[in-house]
Amino acid sequence: MFSAVGQETVGVTSSISQVTAYLDRARVTRTANVGLPSGTSIVEFGGLPENLDEASVAVSAKSDRRLTIEGIDIRQRFLTESANPRAQELERQIHELQDQKKSLEEQKGVIGEKREFFKNLSLGLGKGEKEAINLDDIRKLYAFYGEEVSNLAENILSIGRSEAKLNVEIDRLQRELDALRGAAQKAQRALLVTIKTEAAAKAEFAVRYAIGDASWGSSYDAKVDSSTGKVTLLYNAFVRQKTGEDWSNVRLGLSTAQPGKNGQMAELTPAFVDMQADHPGVYAMARALPAPAPAPGQAPRAKDESAEVMEAQAEIRRMGLSVNYDVGLPVSIPSDGQPHRTNIIVLDLAGAPQYVTTPKLDPAVFLKVHLTNSSEAQLLPGPLNLFRDGEFIGSVPMGLVPPTSEFDLYVGRDDSVKVERKETASKRSETGLLNRKEVEERRYQITLQNFRPGPIRVLFYDQIPVSKNSDITVNQGDFSDKPTAVDKDTGKLTWEIELPPKFKKVIEFGYSVEWPKGKEISGTL
Repeated sequence: MFSAVGQETVGVTSSISQVTAYLDRARVTRTANVGLPSGTSIVEFGGLPENLDEASVAVSAKSDRRLTIEGIDIRQRFLTESANPRAQELERQIHELQDQKKSLEEQKGVIGEKREFFKNLSLGLGKGEKEAINLDDIRKLYAFYGEEVSNLAENILSIGRSEAKLNVEIDRLQRELDALRGAAQKAQRALLVTIKTEAAAKAEFAVRYAIGDASWGSSYDAKVDSSTGKVTLLYNAFVRQKTGEDWSNVRLGLSTAQPGKNGQMAELTPAFVDMQADHPGVYAMARALPAPAPAPGQAPRAKDESAEVMEAQAEIRRMGLSVNYDVGLPVSIPSDGQPHRTNIIVLDLAGAPQYVTTPKLDPAVFLKVHLTNSSEAQLLPGPLNLFRDGEFIGSVPMGLVPPTSEFDLYVGRDDSVKVERKETASKRSETGLLNRKEVEERRYQITLQNFRPGPIRVLFYDQIPVSKNSDITVNQGDFSDKPTAVDKDTGKLTWEIELPPKFKKVIEFGYSVEWPKGKEISGTL
């Protein structure tokens, strides 16, 4: 094939070999081996998706001869509906399944004829017979009839089940085909690469481009041993793509970079303030003025150019630099917009199990494990599925955890540890002779019981009120056990205790609040 200027055009079929998925797009690498004639020729890579980012297209080559890439050009090729490879494959599968369905219908017809034959045979028994009927022959005939009718019924049931499965699959494929036709690519892109070689050569080309309608997110499975605190953390990625081309058996990379966003800090421009000219009935007002418009004939000032940086800050919480993960095994992700899971890494983490409770808010004891991310992987936010001692507990959100950072993993309630909080005293009185004051006294009792077979460490929290007014005084009462920590700014009380197995611990504490008589206070006592 030759171009309009006499250059030979070499049409090649490329395949996707590698994909890097970003949070909002993907970078696709296609490869092809091409035989090149001597001189100048054009290599055409057809079948590229219509919505690729033209500015991102890059071409490289390795060859056994010296060659020069003189230029690239991107063309649009309009398609007929039947030219879509995926649509063709779906149509082929639907036709095959419909042929199978027709075969089953024919089998049902044959079985129906057999049943009608046996029915007529049974009705004709004994009619027109002048000789005496042999009962043994009748028994044998009816036994044969019953067995055949039973077999025919089983065959009909089996065919019905097969038909139902075929109908489900045909419906699924038809819906996919309809969706593909509805949003079908009406056009594709063709990449024309002009090559110059001094002699015939063999070359391996790589074409790279960015494309939207692709994304990935993190998810986790955590298997927790509650007795030892050991955690096996499976870090997964859910990849979605609807780019119009399937990624079949490709090397997949995952990146938190944002190639579409600015990687350079914006520069401040002066915010000028001036007095506005006085106008009757209008108040003067100071305001930030925009940059002055260019004078006639003067070119407008160019905006600061911002280079796209692949290693941009992660979008999640705007923390940390981008992270790249290379998935070890080749994966296949169809262009269906559905989430497809792939494993990133498995982490074995050792933690310290600890029981925590805030009985004022929830009469339950929770188990948490304090862990350290000892890997080089940055754990991104995402849902985490919890499995404690082999049982599924539920899902919790996972926050951002950089390498070497510590974090707490809550692994659900533990009904083998009981907590109860009750109010034992609530009394209001007055005090003072000249400066009369109202006094509100409260006292509480907290009971902890360990029904586990081994000792546990429990951290539990409560609080006393905090005054925001100098006329209000909060007095800490007697404590049966001194708190491990007291936060004076928030009033939070923390106790850390060891509970032996089958042991009950009771802690009592109280406080009083004073304020001038005749005034009312707001807030929670």
